[in-house]
Amino acid sequence: MEEQFLTIDEVAERLRVSRWSVTRYIKSGALKATKTGHGRNGAVRIPLSSFITWINDHTVTAEERTR
Repeated sequence: MEEQFLTIDEVAERLRVSRWSVTRYIKSGALKATKTGHGRNGAVRIPLSSFITWINDHTVTAEERTR
C-alpha cells in the first residue's frame, strides 16, 4: 500500500493548532516531513504514518491525566 501524505494545513486543522505550530513540530523533529521540489518553492508533506505516530505519542489517557 502506498504511503499517504498530508499538507501542513491539513495537519493543523486536524490538531486544531496553527500552521506555524505544525512547522515548529517539524523543525524540532517531533513530526517527520518531506519536502517536494527545490528551494523555497518546494511543498512540505507529512506522511500519514508520521502523523499517527505523533498522535499516539502525545495522547494522554484519562488514567494518566489523574495521576
